[in-house]
Amino acid sequence: MGVIDLAIRGGRVLDPASGVDGERDVLIDGGRIAAIVPARTAPAARATLDAAGLWVTPGLIDMHVHLREPGQTHKETIATGTAAAAAGGFTAVACMPNTTPPLDSPEAVRFVIEQARSAGQGASGQRAVGL
Repeated sequence: MGVIDLAIRGGRVLDPASGVDGERDVLIDGGRIAAIVPARTAPAARATLDAAGLWVTPGLIDMHVHLREPGQTHKETIATGTAAAAAGGFTAVACMPNTTPPLDSPEAVRFVIEQARSAGQGASGQRAVGL
């Protein structure tokens, strides 16, 4: 393997799908995980992230979020809620329908989807699930 794009070094990698739970280096190349290797064995990389003391996990999914839009934007908006979720490692969220008015029609759901798109959710790769 030549020089890779990014090496996430020395984090505690938790991946239930593969049974990995331990200190590893994660190698990213071309926007994809190229390999997970023993800690401190990553090859040369264009960029490095020191993940010592941090958890490295697959994207998390929050199935119960209160985005409060429409109707209660003084509490939270789709933009602020999805930005907070992305900052916490969540790649998908499912918003609860307890808005004013409730999310109980195709039009209301389309509104939420459009708000998520305009909030830049495509830039973070995060998406709404179940919509």
